[in-house]
Amino acid sequence: MNEYPITHTTIEIGNSQIKLTIVDDPDHLLDKLSREDCDGKLYLPYWTYLWESAIGLAWHVFALGDMISGQHILEIGCGYGLAGIVACKEGANVVFSDFEYDALLFAQHNAQQNGISSADYVQMDWNAPCFQYQFDVIFASDVIYEEQTWRPIVDLLKNYLKLDGTAIFSEPNRKNAGGFFKEIRKNGFTFEKSTCFVTLGNKEKQVNLYTIQRN
Repeated sequence: MNEYPITHTTIEIGNSQIKLTIVDDPDHLLDKLSREDCDGKLYLPYWTYLWESAIGLAWHVFALGDMISGQHILEIGCGYGLAGIVACKEGANVVFSDFEYDALLFAQHNAQQNGISSADYVQMDWNAPCFQYQFDVIFASDVIYEEQTWRPIVDLLKNYLKLDGTAIFSEPNRKNAGGFFKEIRKNGFTFEKSTCFVTLGNKEKQVNLYTIQRN
């Protein structure tokens, strides 16, 4: 974390003030942190941004309240860990996961500064999940923006979500999100959609929330 310019912010979720340490001015670091792998796949540092979808998901998790207490939850693409922190505060057992190791450092720091002492942090590529067990809930914010990620995420749900489990995804009303949910339907899942509005940096944005279960 010391290699990043950082700033601090507080996000109000329900009756809690969630303290977050985040990267300051991530736009400035975009070129520096972007990279390609040996196959030419470009990795952009999206985790360095605090997204409206993460705030919308955190509010949704808060609203679930006692329904998630004691449940085993996996957050994929956790970034700064906001939704997972809220789930922990509601009594859930959370595994924070992200492809980027540095994102996990921020997530762990943020969890600890909000009084979370018991959680797991796993560096994971969702193309090759590393778990030996299933979860009651899997959630994520803003991870379905690229078509190449849809199949791996659907496979992850098929293999690691309990038969009676629930997945929750949030996204900022992108036009291409419909393609992901066609994949969801084709693979034996159904979903319900709701909408909220999140204000961040004096701008209001629509966030869609999808609650996914097996047919």
